[in-house]
Amino acid sequence: MTMRCYCSIRLLATLIIHAFALTTRCCHSFVLPSATPLICSSCGARAQNNYDGVTQQLMSRQAVTAKEIDTETISVALPSNWRDIDHNWPIQAADILTRFGVVALTSSPSNNNSNTGLISTQTIDRANESASSRLEDMQTRISKRGVDPNGIEDGPYRFAEIICRDEGGLRYDVPLPWLGDDSNGSTGDNNRDDQVGSGRIGAPLTNMEKEGVADLHKAMNEIVPHVLEALWSGDEEDNNDDITTNNDSSNSYVAASGYLINKPGSKSQNWHKDGPDAGFIDCFVPLIDLNEELGPTSFRLDDDEDDELVPMLNKGNILLFDYRTIHRGQGNTSEDTTRTLAYAVYRRRELDGDGTKKESGDVHNFPAALTLEYD
Repeated sequence: MTMRCYCSIRLLATLIIHAFALTTRCCHSFVLPSATPLICSSCGARAQNNYDGVTQQLMSRQAVTAKEIDTETISVALPSNWRDIDHNWPIQAADILTRFGVVALTSSPSNNNSNTGLISTQTIDRANESASSRLEDMQTRISKRGVDPNGIEDGPYRFAEIICRDEGGLRYDVPLPWLGDDSNGSTGDNNRDDQVGSGRIGAPLTNMEKEGVADLHKAMNEIVPHVLEALWSGDEEDNNDDITTNNDSSNSYVAASGYLINKPGSKSQNWHKDGPDAGFIDCFVPLIDLNEELGPTSFRLDDDEDDELVPMLNKGNILLFDYRTIHRGQGNTSEDTTRTLAYAVYRRRELDGDGTKKESGDVHNFPAALTLEYD
């Protein structure tokens, strides 16, 4: 063997060693192919990174594009007994959310009909009826003001109870009070006191609308905080050791909630982020089964605008994504089917200097607006 061949072999061995250094391992030798510290889905331990500046540069070239992943890649199927404390699905979901900026929570096909979502069909259907009623009521009030409620002729509009942000209309954000728990500090009548965004929702919900969304919010809040606990509990900045997943002791709270309603004929949105800040997670729950015609939400995971990840979820499943993940709502090209989803914006709970919990709404997307309450 010549000296040149020997040196080549040594060089190859060195490269192999560095390749192993690119991965991150915990006590169970669980390989996490990411430069970001993640969590072991076996033991829950937060992994430690083991790479230097050179290997970090190599890792940056291994970018994952939307072409390389699909809905299954970003999905975690929850078992029927998902409430059991020994399950690691929250850790798995937090890992995916950390890596890709989006994760889908679905029901396990082995435990349910494959067309059934995590949240019961009855709860979802009641919420969908609530959304239709609320939209019709608010648009009737807008019409009485002499404004096109569809947002087509007169362009976008903003009220406390309903927002049409997009040129071309037919796409609406209908803010709601959060009825999932009392973590927002609301007392008495949630319609009047609950704070979402920069202030009150305005015109109160009818009893039917309120009952239709209350069970949905409670179902969402049974599931989502577990993922956020896994996502944020290991952060170095989190020195609040007594945080648990129970209501106002959770490390998160709901900063905004409502319905997103996309009617036939709507146009696709521009690519955008919901805001620039860390510590916000959007939660979407489709109230009907999604397909390409209905204008589902698509995500851009790299700089190529042609690479889109479009999760197709059944109604009642849950989609979580970081506030800063680039996304857009596609246009609804169906003939007569309205796509409605419920949303909540979960925010990481912070503490003031005296240790008291500090909460505020999503003022980036919900600044102060006129109300239709007295129309």
